[in-house]
Amino acid sequence: MNAWKSAILFVAFVLALPATATTDKWQGVGEGVMRYLFWDIYHAELATNTGDYRQGQHPMRLSLTYLRDIEGDEITKATFDQWRKLDRPEYVRTYKALLKGLWPDVCSGDTLSFVTDANGQGTFYFNGELLQRVDDPAFSEAFTAIWLSPKTTEPALRAQLLGGRP
Repeated sequence: MNAWKSAILFVAFVLALPATATTDKWQGVGEGVMRYLFWDIYHAELATNTGDYRQGQHPMRLSLTYLRDIEGDEITKATFDQWRKLDRPEYVRTYKALLKGLWPDVCSGDTLSFVTDANGQGTFYFNGELLQRVDDPAFSEAFTAIWLSPKTTEPALRAQLLGGRP
């Protein structure tokens, strides 16, 4: 094979790799809708590299696609409220500065995602664009506990995210 053909094959191979790596990485575990009184707030999806989830497993992706407009400050307040309800007020003290002003206002159809790597370090994305990386695995556990802890305030949504498994 001449050098020209080798170069074309190499470029085609390299260009094909990222698409395969990014689209095949995540397998859905479960999904559900967060409702408050009469309102649908967001559609939540949990995915891992295997399609299964066990407490503390990484990597994982938790995505929330909003079904209504919500101010970023309200998302922060709701996060703090959930940590208090989980009886973990220390999370509020520890991560208050990190979350202050992190989330933008969201409109119906916007997606906020939290993605962890194999070490449990997390990254927030807004509509697929990087918001912030958090190199503290303890934060990843604290944040995902809102949805995945057995003590969550939304056990039905947790069960759906876990694929119907308790």
